[in-house]
Amino acid sequence: MRAPYTKPTEDTFHMIYLDYNATTPVDKRAVDAMIPYLTEHHGNPSSTHTAGRAMKAGLNKARDQLAALLGTSPDRMVFTSGGSESNNHIIKGVYEKNKSHPCHIITSAVEHPAILVPCEFLERNGCKITKVPVDGTGRIDPDDVQHALTPDTILITIMHANNEVGT
Repeated sequence: MRAPYTKPTEDTFHMIYLDYNATTPVDKRAVDAMIPYLTEHHGNPSSTHTAGRAMKAGLNKARDQLAALLGTSPDRMVFTSGGSESNNHIIKGVYEKNKSHPCHIITSAVEHPAILVPCEFLERNGCKITKVPVDGTGRIDPDDVQHALTPDTILITIMHANNEVGT
């Protein structure tokens, strides 16, 4: 005879969160650095007034720190509101830079909509999109990517780790 089901309570288990591709807790040091800009400073960093200049100084400091961490120059740092905006910016930006030539982009069949939707938009506008398949574990065969390459390939956009299956 099976024991009756009892609903777990907070005391009966400890949650293990494994979806860090979707959202990640913010490091306390980052929160502490942001507090003044969330509570005290209120200004448009593009404005020339005092509040705007204070915000621009904070933004430039963050840009300098991040560039140093990544080993690049601050003028190469672009801040966006999130992953979807970043993906759109890069995919459509690469297309715009190369639109005087034939366009071919390689992606995978299991990409996030933040990749597939901009690719579909470009496909409707004449860009050839190749979606390489994945195997039963969600892995891509590098040979499939190599075989998909053409002289017109301007971008390969394939996720490093799958946010749904963890591959």
